[in-house]
Amino acid sequence: MKVTVWSSLSGKLSGYLIVNVPPTHTIKKLLESYCKYKGVTPSGYVIRSKDNLLLNPNKSLEECGIDDGETLTLGLSDDEEQTFGFGSWFLVTIISLLIAAMGLTYTVWTFLEPAPSVQKYGIVMDAGSSHSEIYVYSWDGRKLLDTGDVTLIHRCFMAGGVSSFVENVDGLRMYLEKCLDQTKENVPQPFHTGTPFYVGATAGMRILRDFDPEGASLILATLREILMEKTSFQIVHENIDIIDGSEEGISGWTAVNYLSGHLTKDESTAAALDVGGASVQITRTVVDNGTWTPENVTLFKHDYMVLSQSFLCYGIGEAEHRYGYFLVSDHGTLQNDEVLVDPCLAKGISHNLTQDQLNGPCTRIDESKPLLMGVSQVKWHKLKKIFKNYNENEAKHVSDMTENFESLTTEMSSKSGSKISNTIFTNGSSDPSLCSEKIRRLFDLNLCKETFTYGDCFNSESLPPISGDIVAFSGLFEQLFKVLGLEPGTSQKEFETTVYEVCSLNADDLYKRFPDMDRALVEDLCFDAMYIYSLITVGLGIDSLEWKRIQFTNEIEDTAVEWPMGFMMNRTTAFPAVIPPKPLGLPIFILLLLLFGSFLITGILFCWHSYKIKNHSTSYQRCDLHLA
Repeated sequence: MKVTVWSSLSGKLSGYLIVNVPPTHTIKKLLESYCKYKGVTPSGYVIRSKDNLLLNPNKSLEECGIDDGETLTLGLSDDEEQTFGFGSWFLVTIISLLIAAMGLTYTVWTFLEPAPSVQKYGIVMDAGSSHSEIYVYSWDGRKLLDTGDVTLIHRCFMAGGVSSFVENVDGLRMYLEKCLDQTKENVPQPFHTGTPFYVGATAGMRILRDFDPEGASLILATLREILMEKTSFQIVHENIDIIDGSEEGISGWTAVNYLSGHLTKDESTAAALDVGGASVQITRTVVDNGTWTPENVTLFKHDYMVLSQSFLCYGIGEAEHRYGYFLVSDHGTLQNDEVLVDPCLAKGISHNLTQDQLNGPCTRIDESKPLLMGVSQVKWHKLKKIFKNYNENEAKHVSDMTENFESLTTEMSSKSGSKISNTIFTNGSSDPSLCSEKIRRLFDLNLCKETFTYGDCFNSESLPPISGDIVAFSGLFEQLFKVLGLEPGTSQKEFETTVYEVCSLNADDLYKRFPDMDRALVEDLCFDAMYIYSLITVGLGIDSLEWKRIQFTNEIEDTAVEWPMGFMMNRTTAFPAVIPPKPLGLPIFILLLLLFGSFLITGILFCWHSYKIKNHSTSYQRCDLHLA
């Protein structure tokens, strides 16, 4: 067979030589023949195939797959080892593939990774009849289902209702100062101007607006002025206002069902019952509207027909005022120094009924102007009992306010021509049956309408049926169950038995039964528990079977249930979603894919070439290429 040996070298070894050798001739002999012809020692030279593969000098032409007429190349062994060795190609392969893998991974991950969330903040002030609280909420601005998943960041408690400042609006500055400072600290400074601030004034301000609209407007105007002066938050005129009872109820219903997971999963929802100081809200979804007018609420892309009913004067404070009024009116004309008997008060305890309780809005019986200060005047123990965020440091503030209330009440009562002008004293009788009977009269629809000229009147017959799960989320419920030693799943009969037992105790036994509790709180325990029992059974018509479906709590999933959370969620549905730009746009993404894709292809080619070198040639580290 004829083989051409072509030299890539200069000097004596330059040129080529055509030799005629048998197929069994080795590569080593072929190299020796060429070098002998050129007059050069064969040491330090190698022969490559037409594919630039290094040929094993100890193999024959036939074993190396050399065909007749093929051209082989002569080169230096040092160049072969440095340039065309398997190790060199493999290193290039590894580097190329690493660049491709890292580049493609980063490019795809950056492009597909969701854009970083834009945190949004909102503030809601619950301006209640007996206290106020400021809540700071945060949510992801993208709003994946058109509703913000709000999270409570901070809350701050203020004792006393804003309506109490009607005679001294300048006092609102000191009232708000501490909580506003804390609020500003809990919202990052760059977000202040874009953070909306809402004030939702509830029952206390609704009452004030009805009897003193100018005073209510002055308080709201002062709140707006203070917020604009003291903060850089987004203050809009209509966001600082009095909300109606149905909105308060829907907000509470939203918070309950959001924390329970019903809204995000589109499950059947629970009814919500909230008992405050001046009003009660019962809210649930309805299927058959009948004579009721539910409101359409859209949350997380689901629509709900929600019926919310708010009953003014049925909160725990105002209900006690109406109960006291009935005690007086049932007795008739009082003789000098005569003392009334209160069956809901323990025997051996005396209380007094004041003018602001008996001549307030919820006990108004004619067209005269009622005393408004009793709506905001609260007892310290009521604050401690109902509101978990009550701070003992607020005690002095409440004390100062109470003294102001007493002086203002006396002055206002003389101006209003109140029907009851003297303080009336009551003695307890520890009579649970009579206590229940008198409290049930609060839900006598006809008697209520015939007696009172202001506030609401209701009973179970005036409401649409309530069925399904009910979440009673007022702090009052949680406190009662804790104090009475009742478990959350307590039956109606067990609750009734416990309440009757407590109401039958005299003063000494009552104090012994609850030795670690504040005495003033213990003394109100019978009325509070009996009122809640009557509200649920007589007022709402809940029977023993439905009672089992009531969840008495103030927390769901370790989060306090408050109507401001639902209020904020409902507001987020109107906010536009904030979609931040992706770090990589589509054109840049495509260019980077092409760039790192070329590294991948090059690496694969290098890998293939390295594999061929490994299998078809002998590296100088593995074979002796030098001729003897």
